[in-house]
Amino acid sequence: MGLSTAMVVSTAILLIVGGVCAAAPLFKRVSKGLEKLLVIVGLAVGVAVIIVTIDLALGLGILSSIFGIGFAPGPSLNNSYLQYYLVVMAVLGILLFSRPLRNVRWASLMALGIGILVAAYLHIAFSVSSTTILGVVFIITILIVYTLLRFVEDILEFIGTVLAFPPVAIAVGLVSVYFGIITYGS
Repeated sequence: MGLSTAMVVSTAILLIVGGVCAAAPLFKRVSKGLEKLLVIVGLAVGVAVIIVTIDLALGLGILSSIFGIGFAPGPSLNNSYLQYYLVVMAVLGILLFSRPLRNVRWASLMALGIGILVAAYLHIAFSVSSTTILGVVFIITILIVYTLLRFVEDILEFIGTVLAFPPVAIAVGLVSVYFGIITYGS
């Protein structure tokens, strides 16, 4: 298998597997367990799709150097729609990654962790041993970090909710499978 063939196959496989996982709402009537399995597998595939998309979009070539193969479809492919495969991969990755994590309140968890780290750093680096000062720094840090991260969490929750809406998820999944088949067949 040559380099250009490996490029096409790896991108096509990610698109097809990701598309099937994104179309999990189609399998809800057949089996709830199958839908849940596809959502869990979709999380791992979503992380892989996001990593590959970032690598390809920025032209880093990190994955090519690690695995010895490229992931981008070559310029010799005839289909004019393949210029949009990065957009499809980005939307697919966000959909697959955000679906199972949509209801996790990570802003509060991260604010708590950062608050603890700042208070511990203040205690260790500056030898502050007053619990009142450490408590105030802890609370102020939590409030600032939580306020900023909650805004980001709300935006990501909105995007995840829109993408996880079954008709949208099915459409993204079918388009991804289509792009994967075109890429593989070229």
